[in-house]
Amino acid sequence: MSELIFWLCAFMMFYIFAGYPALILLLSKFKSPVSHSPIKEYPTVEVIIVVRNAESYVAEKIASIQNLDYPADKIRTLFISDNSTDGTVDVINKLTEVENDTDGVEGQEKIRVVDNEFKSSKSACLNQAIKLSNADLLLLTDIRQTLESDSLQKLARHFSDDSVGAVSGELVLRDSDGNDFGSGMDAYWRYEKFIRHHESLVDSVPGVTGAIYAMRRELYQDIPAETLLDDVLIPMNLILKNKKVLFEPEAIAYDIPSSDIGREKIRKTRTLAGNWQLLQLRPMLLNPLKNRIWLQFISHKILRLISPLCLLLMFFASILAAKDSAFFVLVSVLQIVVYGTLLVALKKQQLLKHKPIKIAYSFMVLMYFTVLGFLFFVSKKHLQIWK
Repeated sequence: MSELIFWLCAFMMFYIFAGYPALILLLSKFKSPVSHSPIKEYPTVEVIIVVRNAESYVAEKIASIQNLDYPADKIRTLFISDNSTDGTVDVINKLTEVENDTDGVEGQEKIRVVDNEFKSSKSACLNQAIKLSNADLLLLTDIRQTLESDSLQKLARHFSDDSVGAVSGELVLRDSDGNDFGSGMDAYWRYEKFIRHHESLVDSVPGVTGAIYAMRRELYQDIPAETLLDDVLIPMNLILKNKKVLFEPEAIAYDIPSSDIGREKIRKTRTLAGNWQLLQLRPMLLNPLKNRIWLQFISHKILRLISPLCLLLMFFASILAAKDSAFFVLVSVLQIVVYGTLLVALKKQQLLKHKPIKIAYSFMVLMYFTVLGFLFFVSKKHLQIWK
């Protein structure tokens, strides 16, 4: 029985992290490449940004939006400040006065800001912002990242196809100054982008890059205020409406990978808790008769949640099976050596200069965050929206 448990868990781990990427790559080979038509008539665009205590990022973000290669009379920006207690709103207002002196968009201000008196949540603010917009398209982005000048053009060109509901851009991580943990996250993000690219070729991606994506405003469906993964629930709502959600690798937002494992722990834990929450908020996502991309959603978003359990079962099953098998003695010893090395690396960071150890370390950190995400969800700490 222990051998069977080991091999079942080993197969599951192989499928989650290697088999599924290989399968989605194979399926993409049977799809025709996406062709793009030049934009004949530019749709109006509202840039939506929810902020809280982000005054140090505002000027650079507004400059990034102003630098977008898109007709100036077709684009405006709406900030929702969720009870910021620093100078965020003051900075936006000062920059807004200068920008709005020029010709507005169809008689409207180019930049608007709403200052919420009481703290709510990012998801509640998104619902609020989109009700205030009448643009054709929404460009949803976060405050911290800067945008490549042609990114909006690259996203907008897909909407000539009526079947497309949203298009995700790509997050490019800049040099992390040699930080080992950040470099590991960069490798993981490249792996993620490979999967998303081929999911988009097959049909749709089960989630977008929150730092940069566009969607048709008329298709937006309000999401619960407690939603953690708005960048998954919003596109999945579109897919449930039989619309496509694509990935555009040439629409780029830039960021720097986190060098702070503590901050990354909070962010990733809440994200992984959000995957469990999705099943609570939209149980129909588990129904293959309702969810057109059920295979992608389950393989990419859900099965990863059980990977720490698979690793734990593999470890104990191999030890039990080692009583009667030299093979499982070797497997057990290898696991002990690997886990032991990674524990030593917690204290001796110089070990992380070796790439295999660095990648394994980053992987195990993600497994740890996955466990914390589950505990975060069951303890209902995920209901504390802003951290």
